[in-house]
Amino acid sequence: MAIPQHVFIVILCIVESFQERTVPSPPSITAGPKPYPRRQWNHEKGDRVYVYIARETNTRLQCVASGNTPNLRYDWLKDEKLIDFTSDEVKYPNSTVRIYKEQGLGTLNIHRVQESDYGTYQCRASTLDSPAVSLSKKVKLIEADISSFQSNNDRPPKQVPLGQYLMLTCDPPYSNPKALLKWTMDVSLKEMNLNERIAKDYEGNLHFTNVAQEDGSKMYSCFASLEFIGFYSKGPATELTVFGSKAAFQPVEIKWTSEKNIIGVEGEPVKFMCIFSGFPTPKITWRREGRTEMEESSGHELVISSVKPGDKGTYVCSGTNSVTHHGPQEVTFRLDVQAKPRWVKPPVDTRVSVGDSASLSCAAEGTPTPSVEWYIDGIPFKEIPDKRFIQNDVLYVKNLTKKESMVVQCNATNTHGSLFSDVYINVLALPPEITNWTKVVKVAAGENAVLTCEHNGYPTPTLKWEKGPQLLKGPQYMFTQNSITILEVSKNDDGKFRCTSVNNQGTMEKEMDLIIRDKTSIKDLTGLTENREGKESLEVDIDADVLYTCIAMTDPQETVRYTWRKDGQVIKDNSDPHLSCEENCSILRVKEAKGRHSGNYTCVASNGIDQDHRTIQLKVKAAPDAPEDVKLTSCGEWKLGLLWTAGFNNFLPIINYTIEYSTSFNTDQWLFLYQTPNNNTMVSGVPLSPWVNYKFRVKALNQKGVSDPSEPTNVCKTDPKRPARNPEGVRITDEKEGFLHVSWELMGPMEHNGEKFEYQIFVRKLADDETKSYIVPGDKNFKQIKTGDTYQKYGVKVVARNTQGPTLQTPQEVFGFSGMGRPTIRPENFARDKDSPFTAETATFVWDSIPLDSPDLKGKFNGYVIRYWKTNNPQSIKRIEVPPRVLPATMSGGDVAADNGQIRETINNLPAYSQLQLDVLVKNSKYESDPSDPIDLVTPEGVPTQVQKLRSEKRGENYIDLGWYFPNRVNGELQQFIVTYQKVARGRLGSIREDPVNANSSILSTDLIEHRIQGLEPNTQYRVVVYATTRVGAGSAAFLDVMTADRAPLKPPIVTVISLPEKNGFNVSWISETSENEVNLKVPGEPFKVIGRGNTSRNWLLLKEGLEVGRTYVITVTAVDSLRRATSEEYKVTFTNIGLNRDGDEVFKATWFIIVMVVIAILILVIIIVCLLLKRNRGDKYNVQERENLHGIKGEEKKPLPKGDFDEKLASWDFDAI
Repeated sequence: MAIPQHVFIVILCIVESFQERTVPSPPSITAGPKPYPRRQWNHEKGDRVYVYIARETNTRLQCVASGNTPNLRYDWLKDEKLIDFTSDEVKYPNSTVRIYKEQGLGTLNIHRVQESDYGTYQCRASTLDSPAVSLSKKVKLIEADISSFQSNNDRPPKQVPLGQYLMLTCDPPYSNPKALLKWTMDVSLKEMNLNERIAKDYEGNLHFTNVAQEDGSKMYSCFASLEFIGFYSKGPATELTVFGSKAAFQPVEIKWTSEKNIIGVEGEPVKFMCIFSGFPTPKITWRREGRTEMEESSGHELVISSVKPGDKGTYVCSGTNSVTHHGPQEVTFRLDVQAKPRWVKPPVDTRVSVGDSASLSCAAEGTPTPSVEWYIDGIPFKEIPDKRFIQNDVLYVKNLTKKESMVVQCNATNTHGSLFSDVYINVLALPPEITNWTKVVKVAAGENAVLTCEHNGYPTPTLKWEKGPQLLKGPQYMFTQNSITILEVSKNDDGKFRCTSVNNQGTMEKEMDLIIRDKTSIKDLTGLTENREGKESLEVDIDADVLYTCIAMTDPQETVRYTWRKDGQVIKDNSDPHLSCEENCSILRVKEAKGRHSGNYTCVASNGIDQDHRTIQLKVKAAPDAPEDVKLTSCGEWKLGLLWTAGFNNFLPIINYTIEYSTSFNTDQWLFLYQTPNNNTMVSGVPLSPWVNYKFRVKALNQKGVSDPSEPTNVCKTDPKRPARNPEGVRITDEKEGFLHVSWELMGPMEHNGEKFEYQIFVRKLADDETKSYIVPGDKNFKQIKTGDTYQKYGVKVVARNTQGPTLQTPQEVFGFSGMGRPTIRPENFARDKDSPFTAETATFVWDSIPLDSPDLKGKFNGYVIRYWKTNNPQSIKRIEVPPRVLPATMSGGDVAADNGQIRETINNLPAYSQLQLDVLVKNSKYESDPSDPIDLVTPEGVPTQVQKLRSEKRGENYIDLGWYFPNRVNGELQQFIVTYQKVARGRLGSIREDPVNANSSILSTDLIEHRIQGLEPNTQYRVVVYATTRVGAGSAAFLDVMTADRAPLKPPIVTVISLPEKNGFNVSWISETSENEVNLKVPGEPFKVIGRGNTSRNWLLLKEGLEVGRTYVITVTAVDSLRRATSEEYKVTFTNIGLNRDGDEVFKATWFIIVMVVIAILILVIIIVCLLLKRNRGDKYNVQERENLHGIKGEEKKPLPKGDFDEKLASWDFDAI
């Protein structure tokens, strides 16, 4: 729906500020003395202010007058006499000023108040050139004082029977003002608590309606305090002793009442009190006569905090208890309500013009009717006929002249107080003054234009408006005292306007400009999303992007500015990360729209003078808004009723609602309670747990998701009930001898169902069938019960209960035993069984069995433990557990195998070749007995265990390097290590070859033992086995499979060919990895032929047969090793009659070549020498530069290097590179 168009009045005001016109006025006291200390009521009494101050303390009496009258002065009166601030009375003996006025103010300071300073003070403000005088209220300076109690000695003790009435008197000391009286029960000044049984009357006495046992053995003292001067006085103490065990019933009696006929002052508090005795404690009620409703009261006292005339009447206090049979005891109070004086209309300062008349009302009302006294400039009023007179509490003054400004005081008084007023009549004659006016106003055509011209003067001036020479009037204009409104302006109204202020004292005028602009209007507003657009409404899914475009026109001399509103509220920058505006805010972008973005979006186009707006609606289909106004309809009796208002569904129907709850046990945790089957907005009968403080909230669901939760409800407290079940997981554990340890699973607070939740444990000892009961708090889940016995069987039941009673569920009885103790019996006759096999690692032992029903076991039998250790290392004890086993039927209650009452147990893996000690002990499920006497045992030599960490350290083509460590246990004297190995081919093992390794006595058991197996074939897998031997034999074998390394490629031989002219041939020699080598020879273009072979004893060959002079040959040497072959590089040689030439030898032997090589060598030597010289010279020049720097020659003062000069640094760098 479009928003109705409004008429905007836009005023552009450039305001010239003037200082407020100075108007002479009589003095007027605006801040006078304040009462001290401040009380809850009676702060002031009309023209009197009361200040209580102790001697030798400082006080400050405030007095500040307003007005801009020059030559303002202050005076103080004390007891109607003017204080002379130059006299010695206001100074200390050393001439230091003690009483003085604050500079620039009238405030009076009195240092270290003396007795002579107490009295009545009044401040007076006046001027030197005027008779006008302003008076403050009178301030009564009173000495604040309090005496001590007459006696501080403790009073005689009081012995009172239980249930009797008692009054302790206070007898307060003198104080001014009246001290505050309190009672304490100990040596501190902490006030004791009063209640319906203990009350304090208005005289400070303490009343016990009936004495209770807890009142005894205490010291009661009354203390008085004037807190504002920091004085506390404590009275004598009375010790109270209460005797008797049962109180006697006492009917109600009246013991003390406050004044029964009271006059209350309207607006102030009124108190009534009645105190009764009796046991049981009386029930006190208050009523107003003629009415049935009870008045607000607090036991013994009725307080009306602010009395009204309608409170006038009779009030009745009634007290009764169960043994008062003749009706309640009653006290009647009568209240009359009167009122302090109050102004019918408060007097106010008045300004009038010369020749005018003035009136000033001091009419006051109150009960009794107040009388009014008048003063003018502090002097009692005198009537001047036909000039000034008083009629009906109104002062009339006629035909005032400029010199007749005055200050008028009036005081209205009755028996309850007075009212004081100090106001002035200021007679003025001032020419007009225009204080504020609009200089330039811009308005859109068709709007209203307002021009302002604020002015004043005495008499009040008139204001006229003109445009050029024309006086403005007619229906187009609306006038006020300070402005003109031009209705529906047009371009013709553009121009200059003038306002003129006129009175009989003069004239003043100002000019202003009115500028008319074209109206602003929006031409188009479009919403766009995906492939849809809308002019009035747009519907989108949640998370869709929406773009609004707004186009407006305005006056060519103004600039359009755009703002956007959502549902009437301005969209501020960064207020929502999903909203942003672009292009002078003519475009509004809604990014990933949510449900909260649904609403009416308004584009407002403005040029600062006028504006236009247009609205488009956005509907975002999203999860619902949170439900609202969730109310409880039922709760107490363990059933929930809930009613709520659906939140906005965001254009999709609501499917259902989910109700969640939190409890006072965990206020931050919300849990599922119930889901409605439809979209109804109420539920009833939902089960709740008893005695739980619940809060509930509701969530709504539609096709787009779940809403935010509603605001939680108020607290709902369900009624208490017995617990619904007993705790689970009850068990008995034997934690400690002499105790029965019972534990169970804690029940959560939601299952307590009532106050004082606890567990009751029933314990029954089966031996004597005696049952005992124990109580455990609800936050504990175990109980350790002292039984004083050992391993006795008990039955236990655990019952949950609260103040409503125990659960109705039958508890299950759980059986268990009290705590076990340490066995005091030990096995006897422990020995090795000589009839059983005895080897290096195995032995069998026997000992006498323990009677399983022996009380000395102190618990359930749990087998034996055999312990052994090497004699030279008793700290390293090994344990062999012998668990209970089934006994022959001939042994009752047994658990282990036995022969003829003896236990037999075989131990394996004993350390061989060792001196051992062994013992045996018996154990129950928790403790072990002392061990038997130990026996000695020497085990025979055995065979070693496996060697440790067998590995291949290194392998080659023909060898394997092995490494290993000693066996864990040698089990005797180590003789040697046996290494065997055999080839592994196609999953089959070849013949075994053995390679013994002697065990050197110098080898430590921690040393790595290394051994190389040689003569192996390359690239072949071998299985290697290593074991250690003692004198008894070989131990367990360790093995590993290892592959030897493959053969590496042969390196070509290095060949040298030497000419032998004397033998008419040449010699071929070589260096080769192999022992067999072939010498190959060919003529270019033909294949190689083997012309000779060498072996280990011969690595050269002489070639001279079949060589043709002048022919070129190619020679190579091939190394041969089984299937591997490697041939050297080719050597071309030419056979001549003078010897052998290699290709190119002619060049190397030419004379010119030799000369060139010599020259090159000489040049290289020269270059090296030059480099060394230049390097040294460069270092010298750096030293010169350092000396120049020391003499103050800066780098920037040096002349630049001329073009073409030698750059030494670059040159030396180049030489360095060379």
